[in-house]
Amino acid sequence: MKPFQIRITEPNEKLVRFETFADGAVNVCSHSGLSAVEKAVLHQLPKRADRPSHLLVAGNRTGVTAMCARFLFPECAVTTHAFDLHHCRSIAKNLKMNGYPSLFLKDEFATAYDVDGWTTDEPDSQPVRLACTAQIPAARSEDGRYDFAVFTYTPGLMTAELLLDQLEDIHQNLRVGGKILLAAETQGDPLFKQLREIFGNYTVLSLGNKKRPHCVLSLKQAELKKPRSFSATFQSSVPGHDPVSFVSLPGVFCHRRPDMGGLALSEVVTKELANFPPNPDGSLQLLDMGCGCGLVGILVATSTPITRVAFVDSHARALEATRRNAEAAGLKDIAVYVLSDTGAPQRGYDIFVGNPPYYSEYRIADIFLDTAFQILHRKGLCYTVAKTETALGRHQKEVFGNVTVLPRRNYAVLRSTR
Repeated sequence: MKPFQIRITEPNEKLVRFETFADGAVNVCSHSGLSAVEKAVLHQLPKRADRPSHLLVAGNRTGVTAMCARFLFPECAVTTHAFDLHHCRSIAKNLKMNGYPSLFLKDEFATAYDVDGWTTDEPDSQPVRLACTAQIPAARSEDGRYDFAVFTYTPGLMTAELLLDQLEDIHQNLRVGGKILLAAETQGDPLFKQLREIFGNYTVLSLGNKKRPHCVLSLKQAELKKPRSFSATFQSSVPGHDPVSFVSLPGVFCHRRPDMGGLALSEVVTKELANFPPNPDGSLQLLDMGCGCGLVGILVATSTPITRVAFVDSHARALEATRRNAEAAGLKDIAVYVLSDTGAPQRGYDIFVGNPPYYSEYRIADIFLDTAFQILHRKGLCYTVAKTETALGRHQKEVFGNVTVLPRRNYAVLRSTR
């Protein structure tokens, strides 16, 4: 019998790798091979999942595990979850390439940008639910629980604290008697200890080493008596204004502490906006891109006469932390939240603030700057921040034609006029 094929590389791609799983029943075609953790769970899935009716996939970035589950268990309702919209975009692309309809889920308070075509309109289809949410969504079962979960963890892609948070979240969303299949590239003893504390048990299916991950199975025996909270609180302020309290969550940029670059950006923008005239109708609109926990946008909006502030981030947990912080700061009526990894949907803003990441050869920083140029009206101001102005300043000047460096806290705040 010919193996079921899953493709996650373009059909015209010349350099591909074929890998076989599920005792030869599934063949995966990819550019350079699947990750070690995904290989581990794919080898174990057909042996450990006993005809599940509601299955959750967490920590995956390709969608292959979800597609494999749908093939192995055709009647199973499958949900795959990722915190970042960029990862969801990759999963959605692969699902579509292989003919799987998907149903996109997000948190209700947020608007998702550039996700057209992710939701199926086929009434008789059983789409793979693709969730980009701050917490794992309830299953489609009557009790809202899953009976099987697959979770992959790689250090560097997910913090140890977020690992624990996700394990407890998965445990909460499993019904009693449900199982979790976990593959993790991490030290075995600490992982096993956490599984014992949360699930009360674990079975090692394969021990890891430098070339392969641990693969473990745990059974949910009872509800947790004392679920832990992994959130953290801190205070920040700009000169001349009262401190503002912030909540941060695992997985969000600068969890447990304010980012010094963000503080520098907040202080410069607040000072400059003291002399910035509002529009003739009295409005003054700000967009905070890559908002994290909302530090910059909230500090500016609580210290200046901002009438509307949009918070944009690709990470669902960042928007959830920002929502909590903005509402606690009294900004509920003027704040909007946009889940996006490609830009922002509306134009006509007066101020853009952003603390862009510098990896990926500044490709993400370029998305920030291109968005700023698109959403600002004429004479609008773009503010970014960097440890040194050289590279980001060059990119910003290419986009806007002008840039002024404003030093603060050993950072360079870069201002450009649209």
